[in-house]
Amino acid sequence: MSDSSGITVLRLKPALDPTAIEDLLRELKKARNTAVVVEAGEVARVSTPALQALLSAWMTWRSDGHDFHISSASPALTEAAALLGLPKDFLSREGLHA
Repeated sequence: MSDSSGITVLRLKPALDPTAIEDLLRELKKARNTAVVVEAGEVARVSTPALQALLSAWMTWRSDGHDFHISSASPALTEAAALLGLPKDFLSREGLHA
């Protein structure tokens, strides 16, 4: 969902299973060329493909010059990202510049 400022807010499901990933990818396609905030505070289980999808989106948005921020990453998401060695700023809490 996009608000009046052109920022799309997506809320991750507690279990990032294959169905949740499909839903996320569908929502990300709709959000292309907008700033995105992914609310991740409720994530309890996360798969490697889900993290790969989030990382790919993060890198795509950055290369396109748009903000992509993962907000309130849950301990489960933070731990999974660290175990996979994802970039430290992937889950940074800097917020949007726009």
